[in-house]
Amino acid sequence: MRLPAIDVSLMNEHLSAHKGIINQLTNYHTKIKVPVLNQVIKDQIIVMSDHVRVMLLLLDPDRKKWVTLATTNPKFEATQFSNLDPHNSQLKTLTSHLRTTSMHMAGDNYNSALRMKDENVSHVHFQMAMQQASFQNIYSYIMKQMGWVYTPEATREVQLKMIKQYEDLI
Repeated sequence: MRLPAIDVSLMNEHLSAHKGIINQLTNYHTKIKVPVLNQVIKDQIIVMSDHVRVMLLLLDPDRKKWVTLATTNPKFEATQFSNLDPHNSQLKTLTSHLRTTSMHMAGDNYNSALRMKDENVSHVHFQMAMQQASFQNIYSYIMKQMGWVYTPEATREVQLKMIKQYEDLI
């Protein structure tokens, strides 16, 4: 199937980014000695490799069938993080970088999907965005459990004021 040029151009950018990120993740996987983080990184490598597989299938001009991503769900046990050292600055930096990378990949896939013209290409990129957002959530969870992030909460009064300000819309 011939694709709109914008879809091919966007996938060219994605494939280039995937190549770099997969290489980076592979490097992290060999250097990191934290089993639970290694498993998440391994899962992300598998998912991103599937993204490459799918984009190459979508680019095939002789393709006639709908292309889908493999069904994957990254898994981890919340208790697996209890024995990590919260004072390990290298681990903190790495986890933060992994979260940021996943967040950017999710956003890039989502924004690209909105611009893509072929229905299958667009649909797959929305799915890719959701998968990357799942990894972002895992890394965020790790960072929260380790005490590496703080999210301030609004006061009750601020939230009620917001409701009052906009309740006329319903």
